[in-house]
Amino acid sequence: MTRAEEIAAKLARARAYLAERDLDALLLATAGNFAWITGGGENQVSIASDTGVAAVLVTADRAVVLCDNIEAERLGEEQLGEAAWERVVTPWYEGGYLAGLDRAGVSGRRLAADLPLPDAQPLGRDWLAVRAPLLPPEVERYRALGRDVAIAMTQACLHLRPGLSEHQAAALLAGTLRDLGIAAPVLLAAADERAARFRHPLPTARRIERYAMLVAGARRHGLHVSVTRLVHFGSPPAELQRRHAAVARIDAAFLAATRVGAHVGDVVRAGIAAYAAEGWPDDWRHHHQGGPTGYAGRDYRATEADAERIADPQAFAWNPTLPGVKSEDTVLAHPDGLDVLSATPDLPTTVVASAAGPIARPGIVER
Repeated sequence: MTRAEEIAAKLARARAYLAERDLDALLLATAGNFAWITGGGENQVSIASDTGVAAVLVTADRAVVLCDNIEAERLGEEQLGEAAWERVVTPWYEGGYLAGLDRAGVSGRRLAADLPLPDAQPLGRDWLAVRAPLLPPEVERYRALGRDVAIAMTQACLHLRPGLSEHQAAALLAGTLRDLGIAAPVLLAAADERAARFRHPLPTARRIERYAMLVAGARRHGLHVSVTRLVHFGSPPAELQRRHAAVARIDAAFLAATRVGAHVGDVVRAGIAAYAAEGWPDDWRHHHQGGPTGYAGRDYRATEADAERIADPQAFAWNPTLPGVKSEDTVLAHPDGLDVLSATPDLPTTVVASAAGPIARPGIVER
């Protein structure tokens, strides 16, 4: 499937969505939706904003890229591929790409949008079902991203040493990711007791003594990979090993339940039951457990109430935690089971039993 064919397939999905909801037009401006509809294009200059410098407008018979004159040439050469996009270019001093909506002729028509706009219907959560089933080129890009993120995480874990600050630990990871053309919207690092105290340990000047947790939420071509690894200098204490073994089994329960056609809420229930079986019945309440991913770090934070069925194929990132430990990879669900996209074969693994048979989970890296 060429990129033009991928984009055509996605435009067909978007137009079906419009027809089913009696809408005239769809505006996709967030980074994830822009990347999805353009087959991996990026519309952000600053990653501080979820929206970018261009948007795609879809109607029953048009596919229009709205942008300003600053970005038009670069987007055309580097981000939009060979598909025959119509473009509406607005001078930056006349209001930017959103001013192009009037020029595109959608005023007064029934519009849905993924950012707040007067008179536009908000794009609902049902849109995620349109985006969820990955096409073959997306799966290829996702596998390549997972391999590269795994390389970066492996390099960081093997180059950590006592005395480095959490900032420096995160920089080791960020540097290799950037070398591989990968942005890191999320970078977490915890040294020693901070790993047990905080579930979202933003890096600080705290220096590593014996133990570190590294977390990356990495993005390329709009796709996201989330991964966590643990490093201990010297033999890990028995209590840390006990908690790690427990969280690995909990993670395996989530993964065993992540099967095409299953309800997302049932996967969460399986994970919560595993927390209880491990003697930590309430710890799932202290941090979200992850959920479906792809063109966002998480499309939503999954709960027992979620009735969506897992698509074929669809990516997930579960992240169960206990004090001081977390188990997290990004996986792809397909009819034959699961593939771990972010596997790190050069780092230790531990094989645990699950309802679906033995599952390998990341071990603690001993240095």
